[in-house]
Order: sequence, then structure tokens, then C-alpha cells
Amino acid sequence: MLNKKKIIAIFNKNFFLEELIVILEDEGFKIKKVNDFHKLDKPVSNKILFIDIDSKKKLEIVKKFIQLSVSNCSIFVIHNENLKIDIEDVLLLKPPIIFKELVNQLYKISEKSENLSSVVRLKYFQLDLKKNQIIFNKTNKKIRLTELEGRLLKFLSENVNGSTKQELLSKVWGHNKLLDTHTLETLIYRLRKKIEVNPNEPKLLVLTEKKYFFIKN
Repeated sequence: MLNKKKIIAIFNKNFFLEELIVILEDEGFKIKKVNDFHKLDKPVSNKILFIDIDSKKKLEIVKKFIQLSVSNCSIFVIHNENLKIDIEDVLLLKPPIIFKELVNQLYKISEKSENLSSVVRLKYFQLDLKKNQIIFNKTNKKIRLTELEGRLLKFLSENVNGSTKQELLSKVWGHNKLLDTHTLETLIYRLRKKIEVNPNEPKLLVLTEKKYFFIKN
């Protein structure tokens, strides 16, 4: 049974998502279904979200909703194939799917959330995983991170031997063949812009011999 992460499905007349929810409920997952973002208590945090996006107008509504009202959530998007989904860190879900893999994915997301220690102390800053932010040691400046960015930094800080792209996609992103994501390189560069003095000449988050390293010392 999924413990920490509760599932919210936001959609209106999506047969694929409706059928998927029925199956997940039969497996014991507790799912709240709504057809309008206004019906949700805000802010929305520590949840798994399934969101149907069927138009450009809906896409803009979802982007604004995520920006203003969502924190520490894993987001699955079912979308019109003609739409380009330019939302950070969402997981694009397309039929047909392998149900067992999806269920395993949901458990992994929950386990990652439960196992995160609160504060990780790094070279120039502290990584606060509960608040999804970094706090620079000298200035106390705070910068917000996405949940995925926080998990990536923590994973790299704990793997002194470096991590390949495939390892990061599997261990941090939870990537498998039923999911389509933004590229890992985009996530890395976005994170570098937040922690590096010059993101084009990184000193902290580096790529060496096809492995990513986080330099802590």
C-alpha cells in the first residue's frame, strides 16, 4: 500500500485515465478524482498527480497551477499527442503501458520520498530536502529546487565514483520504457544555473569520462 504519497487524478472524460484509475484502485491505491483544479485544497504537496492535458489552454492552466500551488509532487501527464509539453520534471504517460511497471514506479516514488534525510551538507551550501531548497553557507541565500533536482543532487553527493546517464535515469528519474521525460542534460544544466558560478564552466557538477560527479571538497 502506498504510504506517504497520495494520488490525485485531475481529468475530465479521459477513458484511458479512467480505466487506469479503476485498476489502481483494485490494487489498493487511494485516489482522489477531480475535474477542476479549483476543487483542490491548495497548496498541493507530497502527492502523486495524474493530469490530463487535452488542449493548449489546458496546458497553460496546468503550468500556472504547478508553478503557484504544487510542491514536492511527482506529476504524470496524459496529453494530446499534438501538444508539446514544456513543463519541468513531468513524466509523460502514453498507452499502451505495462501495468506492473507503472505500479512499481509508484512505489519507488513513495519510497524515495520516505527515505530522504532532511538536510544534506555540501561544499558551498546545505540541501534541505523537506523544503526543496539550497541554502548557501556564506550568504544564507535560498534557492528553490524541484523535487527531482533535490533527489539528483543527493544521489550524486552519495556516489563518489560517479554515475552514468543511464544510472541517473534509472535511480533518480525512475525512467523506464513506459515513460518519456525531458532530457537529463536539460535537468543538469538547469541545476548548474542554480549552483555554479558559471554554468558553462562547471566546477561542482561535472561530467568526466561519461560519468556525472558532484565535487563536494
